[in-house]
Amino acid sequence: MQSDGEVRASVADLVVQLTGTEASQIQPTSRLKDLGIDSLLAVELADELGRRHGLYLSDQAVDSMRTVEDAVRAVVHHDGATAPTWAQTPDAGPVVVTAPTTSSSTDPDLTEHDVPLDRSRFTSGAITTALTMTVIGGLVGVALGFGASTLLASSGLGDTALPPISSTPTTDDEGDTETSATPTPSQTTEPSTTAPEPNLAASSTTVAPGTRFTLTGAIPALGAGAQLQVQVKDAGSEWDDFPVTLTTGADGGFSAEVYTSRTGTREWRLVHAESGEATPAVAVTIG
Repeated sequence: MQSDGEVRASVADLVVQLTGTEASQIQPTSRLKDLGIDSLLAVELADELGRRHGLYLSDQAVDSMRTVEDAVRAVVHHDGATAPTWAQTPDAGPVVVTAPTTSSSTDPDLTEHDVPLDRSRFTSGAITTALTMTVIGGLVGVALGFGASTLLASSGLGDTALPPISSTPTTDDEGDTETSATPTPSQTTEPSTTAPEPNLAASSTTVAPGTRFTLTGAIPALGAGAQLQVQVKDAGSEWDDFPVTLTTGADGGFSAEVYTSRTGTREWRLVHAESGEATPAVAVTIG
């Protein structure tokens, strides 16, 4: 069993890292939301505590964490919950929604960022928007192509017959005639079937701590329905799973909203665990 002192020290250390709060301000009775820990950061806090102390905090345990002492009790008096199957592999990570959902809680102190999060859901609104834009773009392209075809037909340009290219003999100064070589027909080039390279972009490269920003891009080779994991990398460290996953839309496109209070320049990417496909990294400065 973990000791209260060890766990309390872990909680204080993680709150300082996540929010930048002075350690002297963190007391057992301090409310987490007053220290800057909203519902999204509460999930990150719970995951980090689990890694440090070798256990898994269930959604119910995370929802009960209102104060620093609540977080300590959730670890010391662990309810025996185990991580779901998808979270027991090295490349997997917890799933969280990237925007707060409506809660039926009657607690008057809850804000929109304190609503309990379900780790089994993800944001699909951006994916729906991407699908809609793809369909609209396709319809516009068809309309433009039809218009160009009609214009060519009405002008007669499409029916113009060009004279064949014939060999023309050339005569040198001594009267000898040489016949030019017959042009070699050009070979038909097969269209490339290689999928476009993965891409990634951030809505902003510099944001204030606690400000949401969006990662958009695509891994075209995956197509729709592939599960992607958001990963983050700090200077001098390895890639680590960030608690956000999502599913690709048409042509492997995606959009993920990310929120963190840890300051510094951090690199971000999305990875498909099954195939190893990954987007390029993009750097965002927090602070």
